[in-house]
Amino acid sequence: MQKLFQNAQIAQPDGMLLAVDILVTDGIIEKFSPALAEPAPAGVAAIDLHGLFVMPGGVDGHVHFDDPGFTEREDFGTGTMGAAAGGVTTIVDMPCTSLPPVTTSDNFKTKMRAVESKAYVDYAFWGGTTPTFIDSGTFRRLLPELKKLGVVGIKAYTISGMQTYPRLDTRQMVMLFEAARDFNMLVAVHAEDYFLATYYTDKIIREGRSDPLAYKDGRTYDAEPLAVSTVLALARREHTRVHIVHMSTSAGVDLVRQAKGQGIDATTETCPHYLLLNREDFVRLGSLAKCTPPLRDRYDNEVLWAGLLDGTIDYVTTDHAAGIYPREKVTDNIWNAYAGMPGVQLRVPLMLYEACAVRGMNLYRFGEIMSTNPAKRLGLFPRKGILAVGSDADFACIDLNAPMTVHAEDLYAKNKYTPFEGRELRGVVRQTFVRGSQVYDSSGEFPARAGYGKFIKAV
Repeated sequence: MQKLFQNAQIAQPDGMLLAVDILVTDGIIEKFSPALAEPAPAGVAAIDLHGLFVMPGGVDGHVHFDDPGFTEREDFGTGTMGAAAGGVTTIVDMPCTSLPPVTTSDNFKTKMRAVESKAYVDYAFWGGTTPTFIDSGTFRRLLPELKKLGVVGIKAYTISGMQTYPRLDTRQMVMLFEAARDFNMLVAVHAEDYFLATYYTDKIIREGRSDPLAYKDGRTYDAEPLAVSTVLALARREHTRVHIVHMSTSAGVDLVRQAKGQGIDATTETCPHYLLLNREDFVRLGSLAKCTPPLRDRYDNEVLWAGLLDGTIDYVTTDHAAGIYPREKVTDNIWNAYAGMPGVQLRVPLMLYEACAVRGMNLYRFGEIMSTNPAKRLGLFPRKGILAVGSDADFACIDLNAPMTVHAEDLYAKNKYTPFEGRELRGVVRQTFVRGSQVYDSSGEFPARAGYGKFIKAV
């Protein structure tokens, strides 16, 4: 089937917009031509985009949709509805907040059966492993099986609060890095030093503190750069591809910049909340803004922005991880609150306004940090992440001048809360297309329905 998407505005490398028509055949981009140069041929469906800015469909490389296992928090239906409404056409789900976790081929297939009928957008999976599998040697059999199934890489934690997905100690991390090198797999690491964070957290709890900053002080700032330094050292020694997730500290950014300069194959991501919120917001919002790692200081916001603008930080994800609201998110005791927040629906609007309208990033570069770069790092490119002949026709169609006010009630997340409540933005996702089919319209319609989204195998 052929469709002609007419009167689209796409960004050029210099940031200028070009008016084009895009011919799509069976969900694949076939041709670009000057806008409205000729009518749609007979038998070709014409779709007029009315001059909307069209960017490559967003790729959110780090979400926790909790399905199966913790679906009272989120599931693949509500999670991917939010993605579609936010211009995100591919999500990559983490292995650790599912039951069972995605650590074996059987567990992978269990997850696939649970989610494949629910997805509104395309999706990929991270795989994982555990200390038990590493110590037994079983992981050397399991990792290539997961790779064959198409996972984008392996997720590891230096600190973990999940009984079903424990942290790896340094010895186990070395063994994982060796295997990942041998199997040419990417390793993503949640990097906070376990001993430092645990020591200060226990100390502050003994002192009787339960205010928001008690959590920030316990999950001490230095825990992140200490763990990042260790991870990067192992990547250098073992020649392993590594990705640091949700970077939150200026010191961590500096370490990654240095590692890239040394030729280490390292990338990193950050999240809108680490760019836009800080300790002042944590004091104001309390448990609603609890996340892991915690919000940092205003100085860290600015260094993270500098790192994103200069390419040290490769792309922006959300770490979408909703708690049950209000039960898990409204409490005066910060230790009792769930650490996480929904974010996939707001990723594009928040970043579009702040990065482009406020800080001057051009729209082509915006497409790189939101779509192209995660697709490249995670083995989904060039099928995903770019507007190019031969790529999937994944489009986020945006009215750049439309005002928007963030309200939790407008989210499609199962649990409707956000630390960005009331924030004024400019730029609204009007339509989202996945493989040439419309999956979202800003009237609130999801034309393609649940189950349209497909698993995308990493290559």
